[in-house]
Amino acid sequence: MSNGMMDVSTGLTNRTVLVVDDDGVICDELREYLQAHGMVVDVVHDLVSALRAVQSRRYDIVLLDLMLGHGNGFDLLRELRRTGDTPCLMLTARQDVTDKIVGLELGADDYLYKPINMRELLARMRALMRRAERLPGEAVARAQGGAPGWRFDPARRNLAAPDGGVVPLTSAECDVLIALVSHEGCPQTRADLCLKVFQRQWQPSDRSLDGVIVNLRRKLEPDPDRPLVIQSIRGKGYVFTGFPPVGPSVRQED
Repeated sequence: MSNGMMDVSTGLTNRTVLVVDDDGVICDELREYLQAHGMVVDVVHDLVSALRAVQSRRYDIVLLDLMLGHGNGFDLLRELRRTGDTPCLMLTARQDVTDKIVGLELGADDYLYKPINMRELLARMRALMRRAERLPGEAVARAQGGAPGWRFDPARRNLAAPDGGVVPLTSAECDVLIALVSHEGCPQTRADLCLKVFQRQWQPSDRSLDGVIVNLRRKLEPDPDRPLVIQSIRGKGYVFTGFPPVGPSVRQED
């Protein structure tokens, strides 16, 4: 591992980190380095202990090795995505691009190959936690001149239109909107969204997600036929570009 120079201004003080790796030497190095930057670090070496840890405590981020002796990191990643959106950065010595693709599609937020450059690790951890911090707070858009705009509170699962009226959302619509808003400007694949929202693998014949997107556009877009808020990315999925500064009137369910 390459430690680089100490950087005390990481903004990660008191963050809780779970390190899951069956290599004791690497775990010791990670624990020492991350604790030196003010983080609270738990270390486990196997899948069973990792599952027990995430079920008993909420972590700000998980550093997850792909190969765990009798188990693998994908199993823990599935559990993390089944129960929440804890940022997960996968670490592996394997240079197999297939593993990386599978990990990302299952919901890994980032990937680093060993040996790990510690300064790069800190930068990636900081970026992931900044992104995650946007979820608990409200996403707000205001019209020109400071007039009220759209207001979305993921924690309360509440969407309010510029006129203050509550926009009715189904559970799936709210889950999709949370996933898109929390990654504003970053395209989200259909595979990733299906796993987060429906807890199943996406299939080309599965139109459930597309139906949810259509309904959200009817409620958010000034012109649903020419979407600007939730845009399609050909061959990838969807990207949230931000709430419109002046929204349409609330559209009720038929």
